[in-house]
Amino acid sequence: MRSLALAVLMTAAAWCPAQRVQVPEYNGAYGAAPQTFAPPAVGAATPMYGAPLAGPGFDPYSTPGVGLPPASTPYTAAPPVSPYAPYGGAPAYPPAPAAPYGATPYGATPYGTVPPYPAASPSDAGASPFAWEQGTYGFETADGGTLEFQKFLQELSFEHTYLYGDHSFDALELHRFEMSSTVALPLAGNIKSPLLITPGFAFNWFEGPVTVPTMTSSGADLPPRVYDAYLDLAWYPPPSPMFGAELGVRTGVWTDFQEVNSDSVRVLGRGLAKVRVSPTLELLVGAVYLDRLRVKLLPAGGFHLRPNDVWDLYMVFPNPKIRRRLAPYGTVDWVWFVAGEYGGGSWTVQRLTGPDRVDYNDVRVSTGFEWENQRQVSGHFEIGVVFDRELIYQSDDPYRFAPDTTIMLRGGVDF
Repeated sequence: MRSLALAVLMTAAAWCPAQRVQVPEYNGAYGAAPQTFAPPAVGAATPMYGAPLAGPGFDPYSTPGVGLPPASTPYTAAPPVSPYAPYGGAPAYPPAPAAPYGATPYGATPYGTVPPYPAASPSDAGASPFAWEQGTYGFETADGGTLEFQKFLQELSFEHTYLYGDHSFDALELHRFEMSSTVALPLAGNIKSPLLITPGFAFNWFEGPVTVPTMTSSGADLPPRVYDAYLDLAWYPPPSPMFGAELGVRTGVWTDFQEVNSDSVRVLGRGLAKVRVSPTLELLVGAVYLDRLRVKLLPAGGFHLRPNDVWDLYMVFPNPKIRRRLAPYGTVDWVWFVAGEYGGGSWTVQRLTGPDRVDYNDVRVSTGFEWENQRQVSGHFEIGVVFDRELIYQSDDPYRFAPDTTIMLRGGVDF
């Protein structure tokens, strides 16, 4: 029997195909196909560990072609707008002072013009305690659904002028230090052309002239110091895109504070009408009232040409100025200039012979540089020649004294 069973098994093994024992693969709890981690084909969506392609938690930047950022993101921002030229590409340099008595603070910009340099970057905001950002101090108004800001405190200015003197008979040395601040008040609700109010004070130190009394004159002596204390009002109304004006009045006390009388209080004025004949050219005509002993009124006029972003020609008597913008150095913008100026002043003084009033007049030609950084701090320094100098005395003792031609050094900073 055992032999018969063994024979049957051997017969079955001879005709059955060979078989191999296999261990079944694990296919998940629910029999799903195994997950593969091969890299996806180009252009195919990449599953985020089973996360859906839309809905909460979806990262649009992880899937090529899906949820691309809009074109207005910072990575595709439009090119910056040029900071120059409110009119057809002409640079918006601040105008030169419109009057020989410095009616406009040095480098001040009339309302409604574009600043000549780019505004400070966000990283610079507040970096300087003097960097007043647009809107920090100011007025705002709704204009077509947008808010417009203008600073209340426009500028703090400090300037020193030095006229060299060699202590000779015909020499007159002068040191002048002036400080002022400008604030803006909206006029008739218009913040684009407000009233600019500038209080200021100046110290003037004289050395010379060294003169000897004669039979006909007691000599051209001067007190060691005289002062200017003034309040200046300026307004630049734009009645239309074609017409405009530069208006101003200044009043105060000019004296050595040893002799103060009705002549110490003076009223100075200026007025120029502007006509725009092209996007880059303006014509100006008007007058400047100086209220000095010999020169009461001066005609004023000329043209203001801004042909491109580099040149600015303010050829307006009695204070012409030509500017040329240079390449920036780091974060500082530079402008080279050549300027002319009718300088001087008038004061009531106490002389050796008694009370008097004296004028100092001169003509100045200078060249130098202006600079401004991105923290809204600017300045200037220059060197020049001063000629046609004269001292005029109200007492006619002497009537006129002419100091020698000299050189001038001047520098200032504006915050």
